[in-house]
Amino acid sequence: MTLSDTAVPTFWDAVTGQRYTKGAGMPFKTIDCVFNDKSFYANNQPSNSISKIKFNLSDPVLWKAVSEEAILSMRSGKDPLNLQLTLTPNTVDPYHTASNLEHQLKRLVRDEREGQDLSTHWNENLSHLLLPAISAYETERAAGVTVDNEEFQNAIRHAVPTGFTFKGYPAQFNHMNIRQIFRECMRSEVCSDLITSHGDQLELAVKVRIYPYPENVVACWVMFA
Repeated sequence: MTLSDTAVPTFWDAVTGQRYTKGAGMPFKTIDCVFNDKSFYANNQPSNSISKIKFNLSDPVLWKAVSEEAILSMRSGKDPLNLQLTLTPNTVDPYHTASNLEHQLKRLVRDEREGQDLSTHWNENLSHLLLPAISAYETERAAGVTVDNEEFQNAIRHAVPTGFTFKGYPAQFNHMNIRQIFRECMRSEVCSDLITSHGDQLELAVKVRIYPYPENVVACWVMFA
């Protein structure tokens, strides 16, 4: 949050960089304290609702300030390096792992279709075109920002011949157990119908992408088309 000279607040989303003013559409609802590296103010007003708060931080009736001496005393004698939170780096190779999972997933799809006397033909070019869509989905999931997917839509329109239909099914998982992923996808009627589709010139596509995060957390995206 930043304040103007007249104590009008502007709120910033630290993840996306988007800014908001008081009013409709703002994702933040309440404030109990305001602080930076030098000051700390506790909300002393009857309500913590942003719509009702006054942001004149210099008014001790509205905001209880922690003294600078108290803030400095909490810092003194402490090694800043010991106060840092260290996250374990992710050890997953996202590209090699995604390629391997994709290969296994194709085998599972082929086996599923063979069990229903259906042949399987893969369109590698279509698989590659799914990447921008997955990237947009992960950005929206992780940062809450809707990405314009017009480039992906135009690419699909150029790739799919006239008279043919494109269908897609994206899914995100927090693990990389490919058999479990396939089972969960097949529980979806949309995905199951897509994978078991049949037609004279039917072509399938699949793309897997791994987004690694600290502490070995992953976002595993799978998209069938």
